[in-house]
Amino acid sequence: ELNVSRTPVREAFIHLAEESLLKIMPQRGTYVARINLGHVQESIFLRGKMEHAVMELACAAPFSTEVMEQLQRSLIQQRFFLQQEDFISFFEQDRVFHGMIYEACQKGRIWKMLVQNSQNYNRVRMLSLLNGDFEMSKLIEQHEEIVEAIAKSDWNRGAKVIDRHTHKVIPDLEKLEEKYPDYFEE
Repeated sequence: ELNVSRTPVREAFIHLAEESLLKIMPQRGTYVARINLGHVQESIFLRGKMEHAVMELACAAPFSTEVMEQLQRSLIQQRFFLQQEDFISFFEQDRVFHGMIYEACQKGRIWKMLVQNSQNYNRVRMLSLLNGDFEMSKLIEQHEEIVEAIAKSDWNRGAKVIDRHTHKVIPDLEKLEEKYPDYFEE
């Protein structure tokens, strides 16, 4: 017994349902929602377009030394979490890393919107990790390339790494759909 009234629990369930994480079926029950493939594809599309635009901005106007140092510290933390096999903290630091870039380009609100609309995308990333398909060391390498491209104002290199980075989940998604068909819906 948690000694929690029904109202905050109901409100939390409604919020999770709005984010497509729960499916509430009146008179039948509440269930974890299947991963919506359409939402995942939309997240990949939107994130790819926004990451491209932000990379272009980042390469056009050099970041301050302070921002570059923050990005380097983030990379150090990502490596640490990878060594510790602390995958939840790694993914949180991944969000912080990208958020810093958006903030440095004065696009922080756009990043928050992307995060809010990426629940199904993030579920695929976590399932891929649990399935042993997610190569976090590759993500760190790509993050290092992103920082290097920004430091050198190298838009061409930045665009190439962003393409690889944002589309990494697509082959994983295909494998996961095949292995766990009951986890997904169109």
